[in-house]
Amino acid sequence: MPGLWPKPFRYFGDVRLFLLILCIILSLFVVIVSFFLYERTGNLLLLRVREQALAYADLIDHTKMWNYDYGGVYVEKRKGIESNDYLLWIGVKPDLKTTDRRTLTLRNHAIMIKEISVRSEQQEGPSFRIVSAHPLDPANTPDAIEMTALRKFGQGDREMSQMVLKNSSGPIYRYLLPLHADKSCLECHATRIGDVLGALSITLTISELVRQTRLSQLLIVLAAILIIGLVVGITYFLTWRLVINLDEAQQRLKRLASTDELTGLRNRRHIMGRLEEEFERSNRLGEPLCIIMLDLDLFKKINDTWGHPFGDHVLKWVANRMNEVVRAYDVVGRIGGEEFLIISPSTTLGEAVVLAERLRETIEQETINHGGTVIPLTISAGIALMGKADINSDDLIRRADAALYRAKQAGRNRVVL
Repeated sequence: MPGLWPKPFRYFGDVRLFLLILCIILSLFVVIVSFFLYERTGNLLLLRVREQALAYADLIDHTKMWNYDYGGVYVEKRKGIESNDYLLWIGVKPDLKTTDRRTLTLRNHAIMIKEISVRSEQQEGPSFRIVSAHPLDPANTPDAIEMTALRKFGQGDREMSQMVLKNSSGPIYRYLLPLHADKSCLECHATRIGDVLGALSITLTISELVRQTRLSQLLIVLAAILIIGLVVGITYFLTWRLVINLDEAQQRLKRLASTDELTGLRNRRHIMGRLEEEFERSNRLGEPLCIIMLDLDLFKKINDTWGHPFGDHVLKWVANRMNEVVRAYDVVGRIGGEEFLIISPSTTLGEAVVLAERLRETIEQETINHGGTVIPLTISAGIALMGKADINSDDLIRRADAALYRAKQAGRNRVVL
């Protein structure tokens, strides 16, 4: 993935690994939080419909007990209202004639719950019914889910619920509670108080709740993807900026480690190291190598007369002249206070002399103005060509230094071999 990483990343391997690990950790954190919210949304749906089912169950129980406390409720028998024939099985006549020739029919709690459920279903509300493993009314025969619930209630379970998403009329929620026999049941059923007689089965239509829940879960997934993208993008950008700054700082440190702070030339450590490299290369390839050692004439007098700040200005000026004169493959460095060294690879002795003379003449022909005073400046140079007798670069330095010393002794402002 060369295009993915900016150039500094390619050699900051540890930073790249750190970025990858950090992005993975942050992404995992977002995924875990999003998964928790996703599951929490689904659990809230179940909790909400369960609370609704419990509210309906409580209401049905109060309705049942209200009916029992009044011994059933008589309603006028009109068109579409049938008598509860199952009351005849327990010796209760369901119909009653009034003095005004109307017929009233008895509605006990079981049929009242059934008729309330039918009315609720017609208005797209919940449905509920009482089921039993041994029903008096075949309409109260349990289905598969209700039969499973009855078996569990017989084993001591207190409730059962199930969400049915694949249903012809849409998602539904089935909730069942055990019906324990109480005094209202003894007149119809041969049982003991407290026994599990059947179950209250409640069915809620939850299409809208499921749709809202799925929408919320989809938004959570999309938000997680967006957050991961933003987190990774921001982390990558910030790390990229950090690496760029580190790279710039590293380059500055490299320059400071190899550059003379005052003149901008190579410092002694760097120029000596480079000389050793060029010495080994020239020795291996059999190519000529010349070095030129230069010194500013009477520089101490300049410092003593016009001060060290002006002396620094002179050193900078000389360094600029040297950079203008030398060739592209020459290496220039400052090795002492006013001493400079030029390394000239693949250069013959004659070419080195021409270069040294051109530099000496350039500096001699120009002058430095200081407060209206024209100050002349000259340099002396010693040249050494690498020979077979030179064991290492130190031998070359010693011979160039000796040549420079002879140039000073001969009157300065000259080039000596």
